Amino acid sequence: MIFMKTKLSLFAVLCLIGMAACSQGDPNKDVAAFANRFASYVAQNQLDSIRAIYPDAAECDSFALNFVADSLRVTTNDQDGTFTVNVGNGADFVVAKDKDGNMSVVSSHELAAFNADDLAFAKSVGQYKDGLTDVQQARRMGVKEFKESLVFNFSKELNAKVTASQSFKEIKLPEFAADEGISAVTVTNKTNVAIDGSDYVIDIFADGQHGNGSYHQKGKNIPAGGSTTIQFSYAGNSYPTGALLTFTIPDEQLFVKYFKATGSEFDEYLKANDLDLDAVANTQKSVGEKVADTSTKADEDTKAEQLIRTFYDKYVFGDGDFSAVTKKYCTEKLLKKLAADYDFEDGGYAIWDFRSGEQEGPGKSEIKSIKRVREGLVYEVEMLDMGHPHTALVTLIKAGTGDLLFDDVK
Repeated sequence: MIFMKTKLSLFAVLCLIGMAACSQGDPNKDVAAFANRFASYVAQNQLDSIRAIYPDAAECDSFALNFVADSLRVTTNDQDGTFTVNVGNGADFVVAKDKDGNMSVVSSHELAAFNADDLAFAKSVGQYKDGLTDVQQARRMGVKEFKESLVFNFSKELNAKVTASQSFKEIKLPEFAADEGISAVTVTNKTNVAIDGSDYVIDIFADGQHGNGSYHQKGKNIPAGGSTTIQFSYAGNSYPTGALLTFTIPDEQLFVKYFKATGSEFDEYLKANDLDLDAVANTQKSVGEKVADTSTKADEDTKAEQLIRTFYDKYVFGDGDFSAVTKKYCTEKLLKKLAADYDFEDGGYAIWDFRSGEQEGPGKSEIKSIKRVREGLVYEVEMLDMGHPHTALVTLIKAGTGDLLFDDVK
């Protein structure tokens, strides 16, 4: 693992020991000696020793210290009786001493170390912020679900903004059934980045009196906010009826290649999910850390998958009467959303919110996979919707009865 900070050299540690030994005239010499010992633990990333005298550091996975030997300075904080130890280059830690003379570290800055690539990404999206304590930084860096959510939402938005037109430009009409026709599909890019043609393909579907057909075409480069046309040939006895654009590289690669950070993504994620990391951490401290029960989580996932599959089979893809079982499957919050999205005057629920939005297609509708993507009973549902690939993100909650209910769908 590569870290952005270098560990304290053995020479620097020995210099620190010498400094402590020579501080007999310093009224804070015991603090300086303690600080020297703690700095040596940090320099060597001795996690057990660090956490023994710095309890909050349990949230930090690694430490490192870029230290200049003669830069250690101890300052008494008169207001609360603590001591700030500055070790140079923006790094410092605060030492508290109780009435019996026992000391501990209560906070620090720039001592925690993070993987270089993770740190660069975190800074670009505002997950890492200058001025926070190491523990606060570690809490923010520890929200692994954030990047998963960012990748998922980015991929969903990209698929919505880079599309193939469902109408075609005729270039050469076939004269006979066995003749060949030439047409073109328009591909539109509503994002602010250019899309490489090598990253997607176009499938054109055709119908005719002798059956259905499909034509597979390679993509072409699309300018940011622009469009391009892709020509294709088709048999005279079948005519183009629809087109589907599919990206050929995984979501993670699309994200790395096309995502442009604004620096506010992480705080927007916290706000959208109503998360206060410090409040959560304090609550966890007050009640004690609880180890997740693996069997309980597995049981939850089993019940969630069964619920999702049943619901889709009967009401989303099937013709079951959803209006008769709304409260059996959905919370009031979700029902309000589905009612608001219903476009017809007779009143009802937009059950199509669980689907891709395609009006027709050449294939069947079925669920391909269901997986939990973050805590809080959030599941990614991959499906074919009339042959069109689609991914929905559904959120479940546990009712007072213990039953699972749908609470959101995106």
